[in-house]
Amino acid sequence: MSIRYFFTILFCSVLSHCLQAQGTPPLERIISVDIRNQRLEDALRQISSAGRFEFAYSPSHIDGNALVSIRLTNAPVRQVLSQLFANSVTVKSRGNHLILLKADQPDPAPKSLLLDGYILDEQTGERIGQASIFEKTTLASTVSNPFGYYRIKLPTDIPVIRLDVRKQAYVGESVTIRGKFTHSVNVRLKPLPPQVSVAALPIRRTEDTTRPADPLASVSVSMPAVVPDSTPESKPSLLDRGRMSIMNLFVSAQQAVHDINLSRDTLYRDWQVSFVPYIGTNHRLSGRIVNRISVNMLAGYSFGVRSFEVGGLLNLVQADVYGFQAGGLGNLVGREVIGTQIGGLFNVNGGSVSGFQAGGLFNVNMKNARGVQVGGLFNTTLGEQRGMVQIGGLMNVAGQTLTGVQIAGILNVARQDVHGWQISGILNRARRITGGHQIGLINLADSAGNVPFGLLSHVRKGGYRRVEVSTNEVNLLNVTYRTGVRQFYNILTAGTSFDRPGSPQLSAGYGIGTAFRLSSRTLLGLELTASHLFYLPTNFNDWNQHIRFSPTVETKLNRHVSLAFGPTVNWYFSEDPTVPPLMQPTFALFHDYLPQRSNSYHWGWVGFQVGLRFGNP
Repeated sequence: MSIRYFFTILFCSVLSHCLQAQGTPPLERIISVDIRNQRLEDALRQISSAGRFEFAYSPSHIDGNALVSIRLTNAPVRQVLSQLFANSVTVKSRGNHLILLKADQPDPAPKSLLLDGYILDEQTGERIGQASIFEKTTLASTVSNPFGYYRIKLPTDIPVIRLDVRKQAYVGESVTIRGKFTHSVNVRLKPLPPQVSVAALPIRRTEDTTRPADPLASVSVSMPAVVPDSTPESKPSLLDRGRMSIMNLFVSAQQAVHDINLSRDTLYRDWQVSFVPYIGTNHRLSGRIVNRISVNMLAGYSFGVRSFEVGGLLNLVQADVYGFQAGGLGNLVGREVIGTQIGGLFNVNGGSVSGFQAGGLFNVNMKNARGVQVGGLFNTTLGEQRGMVQIGGLMNVAGQTLTGVQIAGILNVARQDVHGWQISGILNRARRITGGHQIGLINLADSAGNVPFGLLSHVRKGGYRRVEVSTNEVNLLNVTYRTGVRQFYNILTAGTSFDRPGSPQLSAGYGIGTAFRLSSRTLLGLELTASHLFYLPTNFNDWNQHIRFSPTVETKLNRHVSLAFGPTVNWYFSEDPTVPPLMQPTFALFHDYLPQRSNSYHWGWVGFQVGLRFGNP
């Protein structure tokens, strides 16, 4: 039983190893060979057996009787063949076969060279995939495959060829290439020490001084003391995640890898022209390049702009824009904008904006703004807005304090204070208003240093709010609500005389008022209201309008209850001469007056009102 169990385990291990080998491309399979002065044909047979693949080649191109020697331990098949043939043979992979072809004769004066090799962990020797390899002068770049292999083509007319390698969690490496010929260069990366500030680590520099196909020997570099990076990582907001999702739609996978690996690098170019983000003069490093002038036929992607950028459809910028930016559809900027930004439909910025910003539909800024912001539908700035004019066709939203003016067709909202003006067609909302006013149909504020003007204003702290139950010569019972501030408040009122003969069954009106403080317990209010009187059944086309001017004394009975009383001056007009309101006791000013060229009868009198008011102190 134990022997059967042993052979079962052995069989499963061998099968697993074989399946793993079959899943790895032949060139990336790890083998060990020790070939000393053997025929090339025998050497290839030994290599194919170790790697579990097959060779295919023409004997007329490959001399199988040539004697070769090679000794490598745990090396990729690619490296074994590179050393075995010394670049005299080209290798192509097809399924589980490697095809050997005779390499072309080298050009005596080549215009370009090929560098290839592996990116390795300096401590473990493991191959590193998804590493960025690039050359800063030509912007040529590539990414190592899942097995750590890279291949990059460079021109030979560069005065100094320097290959830069970057990978998250590793110290950056810059390798100076001395030999301007095709050869292999393996690069070993030093892992970052745990819990360190990445900004404190310099780029390590080494030189390619070895012959082709030999491993690169690292030069020791003294490292400065590093300090723990205690900066907490902030969780991106919903708007930030949406902005990044839109950017990712237009960015290639290789560009995304470069953006991550080159987070410590910024490259500069005077100008760039692109068709789409991955086709242009910035090549695939565009996400880490700052340009002075940027022209994008359809859509462009860069790290920053320092003077001027236009795009047929979209401009995508990782960091800052200084100068002028215009996009046919819109602009997405990761950080700050200083200058002028115009989007046919939208502008979305992850940082602050200073200058002029216009979006055909909307503008969204994640942080502060200063200047002028114009949106066809709406504007949203989550930070402070100092010295700002915000104009939205429908609405404006200020995430924090606004110093300036908000103008909107429907709605203005400031989550904190407004030092200036809010003007809207319907609603204004702010925490506190100082230095200006709210002007709209409805104004809402927690507190107000200045007077809001509108059909209805509500100030939560320090405002003027009163609910009144009163009687007068027209209605036996009136219920009235006053809201706003003491200097200017709105009045909503309704009344009834129940079924008293000669009196209206209902009345409803609106008015405005102001109050002056006579003493700590007494106010003098001046109010003007207009009401419609309903006689049921009635013809709703009749005017039946009642206008009342009321100088009223309000004196406190306790903290929340006041007695209000005073005379009233009234004017009533109607097309029906038989429905004047019952007025007792009153003092008539004029009666049944019918002006020339008028079909309305007019009445005037002096009346009274008295009531109890309940409200804030």
